[in-house]
Amino acid sequence: MQLESVGKLQPAVDSTAGSAADELKDCRNYRLFVTDKQTGLRFLVDSGADLSIIPATSNHKICNSFKLYAANGTVIPTFGFKILTLDLGLRRSFQFPFVIAKVDRAILGADFLTKFQLIIDMHNKKLIDGVTNLSIRSHIACVTSADSISTTDKKSRYANLLLQYPNLTKPNLLICNSKHNVKHYIATKGPPVFSKARQLDGNKLKLAKQEFKFMSENDIIRPSMSPWTSPLHLVSKKDGTFRPCGDYRLLNAQTIPDRYPIPRIEDFHHILKQTKIFSKIDLFKAYFQIPISEADKQKTSIITPFGLYEFNVMSFGLRNAPSTFQRFINEVFFELDFVFAYLDDILVAS
Repeated sequence: MQLESVGKLQPAVDSTAGSAADELKDCRNYRLFVTDKQTGLRFLVDSGADLSIIPATSNHKICNSFKLYAANGTVIPTFGFKILTLDLGLRRSFQFPFVIAKVDRAILGADFLTKFQLIIDMHNKKLIDGVTNLSIRSHIACVTSADSISTTDKKSRYANLLLQYPNLTKPNLLICNSKHNVKHYIATKGPPVFSKARQLDGNKLKLAKQEFKFMSENDIIRPSMSPWTSPLHLVSKKDGTFRPCGDYRLLNAQTIPDRYPIPRIEDFHHILKQTKIFSKIDLFKAYFQIPISEADKQKTSIITPFGLYEFNVMSFGLRNAPSTFQRFINEVFFELDFVFAYLDDILVAS
């Protein structure tokens, strides 16, 4: 199998084009490329890439606050996340959340390779499935250093500090083991409430199945046999996709309220005195970091046209969920008077 010529390759990120001599000089690295059989999308396989990425389209116009960086320090805008199900010819599907970024090619990074135990065999030009021992032959091409993408700006004066704690700059797209003992409890009164499944059109049904498959594989939800059922509700997001959650109005009516106070904007004025630098932290998938009490998981059950599922972690729409999270975040920042936390939005004044 022949290698692709250098002249035909484009850098993965937007950068100022150099001379042909500079491009040839930089092109010293070889990488494996694979293709998704469903979409025809071609992926660079790079274990040195922090994240797995797909190129943004003309429909992606609203930039996300999360940023990536090229090898030369250039900022790469991102536009959220998208779950894709890939068919790489290894006789199993690979469903994974990809970062949508302003790049020229898709990348399978270390997060994807680690999650599915895939091994790169450059000598034999293969991608090996460490679970099934199956492999696919692909091709190798030469790439430049401009293809290197990181979650940390290597030219920042804080780079060495951030590199010591790599998880701080990487979005936690999947559920990890909680390092706390906080749980969400759903205290109710009266008998279980239930609803029938709502019908969905073909497009929404396909999206819902995909989302539920992803959540089930990542322990966000699990199959249920609960007498409590709430109908599925798809919330439209800014990027045109949908967030599945339960329509918990009947359950919430049976739930005993938690009166823990949610702060007001006026409450943080006192921390602004004699401060000059303000840092904003917006937690990602914050509610999913709070497990639901085992006895109460059945109460979160969602009935769909394709099955019954209950949440392992705190879901949107549950009464008292804001109170549970506010209590938790206040404990995290206890006695730190320069920090103001409003649910998953955190302001640090210094």
